[in-house]
Amino acid sequence: MTFEEAIEIIEEVDGEIGAIGYIINKLQETYAPKIKMTFEQKDGLMQFLDESDFGFKTFWICFGSGANLYKEFSEKELMLAWLHPELIEVTDD
Repeated sequence: MTFEEAIEIIEEVDGEIGAIGYIINKLQETYAPKIKMTFEQKDGLMQFLDESDFGFKTFWICFGSGANLYKEFSEKELMLAWLHPELIEVTDD
């Protein structure tokens, strides 16, 4: 179950989000934050993910450690995007 699904269930049952929904939103901010990337950044990451022969270590060596395309991201942020690409939010920046 995702955080969004939990909030939807709470809204269906209670008719509003309330305190439990607030807590779930805070947990989502902590444990499943949105990762803002440009289309180019997301596309590059997704192409690398599609190559089953390569793992995160190879991606980090090739792109994460100093490459211009991902310079604003920490290793932790890129790992989170790698493990949970559904958290990536494409921005126009």
